[in-house]
Amino acid sequence: MEVQRNNSTRIYPVDLQAHSNCSDGTDTPQELVDKAAALGIRVLAVTDHDSVLGVADAQAHGAAAGVHVLPAVEFSTARDRENDFRDFDILGYGIDPTNATLVATLERLKESRFDQKTRQVKRLQSYGLHVPVDEVLALAGGVPGRPHIAQIALKYNPHKFSSITDVFEKYLASDAQYPTNVPRTFIPGVIDAIELTHAAGGKAVLAHPGIYRRIRSLEESLSRLADVGLDGLEIQYPYADEGRDSTDRPISCFAELANRFGLFSTGGSDYHGDRKPNRLGEAGLEWEEWEKLRDEQGW
Repeated sequence: MEVQRNNSTRIYPVDLQAHSNCSDGTDTPQELVDKAAALGIRVLAVTDHDSVLGVADAQAHGAAAGVHVLPAVEFSTARDRENDFRDFDILGYGIDPTNATLVATLERLKESRFDQKTRQVKRLQSYGLHVPVDEVLALAGGVPGRPHIAQIALKYNPHKFSSITDVFEKYLASDAQYPTNVPRTFIPGVIDAIELTHAAGGKAVLAHPGIYRRIRSLEESLSRLADVGLDGLEIQYPYADEGRDSTDRPISCFAELANRFGLFSTGGSDYHGDRKPNRLGEAGLEWEEWEKLRDEQGW
């Protein structure tokens, strides 16, 4: 599977990573489906961070719009330095979004995020910035994230920031000039996320393997992940030529690693609406690749 930054107008018929405003995207689930349909995307996975709140609406709207919506979620996970699992994101595909264990865990994660982001806003306020907590939560709708904080910070402090990126660089990034990071009271480990995905009837996939620049060895990490039940690896992804998502690893090595460790391959755009430059459908799977994956996984 050849993968590169897609600067053309080509659209893949299957996009297995897209985010709605139920996490940190800017489109509602219905808007996301409408955009997919307009682009000719036939299969879409709604992979909101630590949330399945948009899945039902997306599926219902997709049935009417001719877009098959694969139920999914993207878990943020705790760092495990011993196993070299650092900031890994686990995509759970084909899950039952009503699974009791999953719903309970996501509710606990939601409460943890609310608490964390509230404390982070208070740290911003300690620097003299006007950032109303209630507006951050209202903007999020579902699970609040740093982009929601940045948007409200920019709205109320235009004299201090030139852009949302500027807010991140000064206050919200992990290496920001004025740090505001605070730990969550609850976040699952990588193994927890894999087991939770399986408990909900899904398959666990490591998202965008090229962005994890803090790990010692992707190969060794994947070997350990495969041993604890990882099912797949996201191969097709719109890695930027420069910036946060840049990578000097040849993308073909990801396909080779997936084959070596018995992992199936997926792909997606990581579309977030206006909050990222990624375009819906710019990365994903060819229809024949999807048919093979669908038949193998029962999707």
